[in-house]
Amino acid sequence: MKNLHRLALLAIAVFCSFPTVQSKSKPKPIPCSQGTPYRGCPACGTVGDSKHRTLNILKNRDAAVTKPNKIAVQEIRDPANNTGKFTPTKQVWVTGFVASVDPGGLQETCNCKRTDLRDVHINIVADPSEAGDKRKYVVVEFTPRWEKKFHFDDSNYDAMRQAIQDQIGGKWVKFEGWMMYDFIHQKESESTAPGIPVCNDNDPNQKRPCIWRGTPWEVHPVTAYKVVSGP
Repeated sequence: MKNLHRLALLAIAVFCSFPTVQSKSKPKPIPCSQGTPYRGCPACGTVGDSKHRTLNILKNRDAAVTKPNKIAVQEIRDPANNTGKFTPTKQVWVTGFVASVDPGGLQETCNCKRTDLRDVHINIVADPSEAGDKRKYVVVEFTPRWEKKFHFDDSNYDAMRQAIQDQIGGKWVKFEGWMMYDFIHQKESESTAPGIPVCNDNDPNQKRPCIWRGTPWEVHPVTAYKVVSGP
């Protein structure tokens, strides 16, 4: 019996000497108290760090601008205005020529990485002669909550984007919305990364990053728009 007792104590000692393996549990989501959710997606989206959460909240604003100030496309993309002139609280209206209507990012954190929530990128320029020059593009964006308010059906994203293209593509449009600096695209903007090659959509092997826009500053979200006769 004494030998059995000693063996039992030895077994317990050996077992306890091994490091404890802790189960890997998923981090709890950080509550988002700012902004309002849309279709179950909070305004801060699905990202943990404060810098990106703040950016997502700005992207997901659902308040319409009420006192927009006139601004020109040239002002937005001017490198001298990268800092100091604009703030995310600035309400603006800008008239630009719509160079293209492009797909927004797929499964972005601001849209909770969902495929059924997706922005539409609209590239505007100061003159139709600039429509083929990506270094001149200023991005304005329709976000999911505003796509609905603009009466677009987002159940088929490609069809919705085509409907927007048909409505405003190649036309002068007056956009109202909020200024926003998308720091994520600093290395892809002419005003903050001059001199690097322009993106070639026909070259899948092109080295990234490359230029596909004029500036990280955007009108985002757009809260009103209308086709006009000219600038």
